[in-house]
Amino acid sequence: MSDRIVVYGTLQRGSSAWHLLEPLVTGPCERVQVPGTLYDTGLGYPALRLDGGGRVPAQVFRLRDPDRAWPVLDAYEGPEYERRLITLAGLPCWVYTWPGPVSDLRPLPRGWPPG
Repeated sequence: MSDRIVVYGTLQRGSSAWHLLEPLVTGPCERVQVPGTLYDTGLGYPALRLDGGGRVPAQVFRLRDPDRAWPVLDAYEGPEYERRLITLAGLPCWVYTWPGPVSDLRPLPRGWPPG
């Protein structure tokens, strides 16, 4: 499939969970804009919905060993998120999305962290 992961929240370089992703990736990140809407869950991490007309700032990384990385990342993201395959700049990339309701969540038009 794909060895690329798109991150937009706590797993970004410099964010609170970067230490978890850093040993799993290789090479530099590519800055991208993901179509969708980012929301503040109020729990210290954001939620991405791949709907609406917005653009969410994100980073794409290549996983060093996807077979080793996915169990770690799936466990970190937990059952609240779904890993989905999307296409960015013609390349398949995995991203974790929020399938739950967003009616009570505040949009983050400038991305994560909120500010």
